[in-house]
Amino acid sequence: MNREDMLKGFFDTEERQMFAHVLDLAQAARKRREVMFSGFMDVAKCARFQERLKAIRDLTIIAYGGTDTCERAMLGIGPDEISFEQNSFPICVLRIAKRNKKFGQSDLNHRDYLGSILGLGIERSKVGDILLSEEEAVCFVQKDIAPYIMESLEKISKTYVSVEKMDGVEIEVVKKTENRRITVPSLRLDAILSEVFRISRGKVQTLIKSEKAQANWMVITNASHNIKTGDMISLRGYGRFRVGEVFGKTKKDRIVVVEVEVHI
Repeated sequence: MNREDMLKGFFDTEERQMFAHVLDLAQAARKRREVMFSGFMDVAKCARFQERLKAIRDLTIIAYGGTDTCERAMLGIGPDEISFEQNSFPICVLRIAKRNKKFGQSDLNHRDYLGSILGLGIERSKVGDILLSEEEAVCFVQKDIAPYIMESLEKISKTYVSVEKMDGVEIEVVKKTENRRITVPSLRLDAILSEVFRISRGKVQTLIKSEKAQANWMVITNASHNIKTGDMISLRGYGRFRVGEVFGKTKKDRIVVVEVEVHI
């Protein structure tokens, strides 16, 4: 399969450009006989790109983001004769902690951390998962930018922080989540999003049409899309959540009770 054929089928211009870059890395890996690494991307793109790259023979392709459960990962691409593993990936893990636990904001969220990091002039593809606990965050970044972040990142929003490199393979962080049980008229995407983020159904439908919503890292533009247990749902600018158990209808036979784990 030639290059143009491999690039066909990507309706999203940004995704096509990303795959073109990954394809260049794959071709360089074959030519130079060395392992190449992409930037971070969501795991759905990783899976789609891996499937497309199967057309190129004699390549080993691994997706990894720092842990086995990361939602953003890098692709490692190398010739079959070169062995490489997860610890070969150029990923550095940083701990970002409040300098003074008694002061500063207590409600820092994922957007606050990501916005402050990107505010340093860092590209989104350089940053992987950001895992939150009460007083700190663990951030997976490309190794080449870690020293710059450690030196330059002083505040998350209005809260002063310190940044240090974490050593060791095991990263133990309790994600900042909120478990809720909600009632919705149906399992439609717009109904679930409206209830979880407490915004009007009409506004949610507008956001969905504007390609702001994703289910399992795939953009969804159909407000009536049905969700199911285990789905990871996100709404850009608001957050994301995983759908838990669906308990069925209430006595009125019209309300579905759903458990959700909201990532704050």
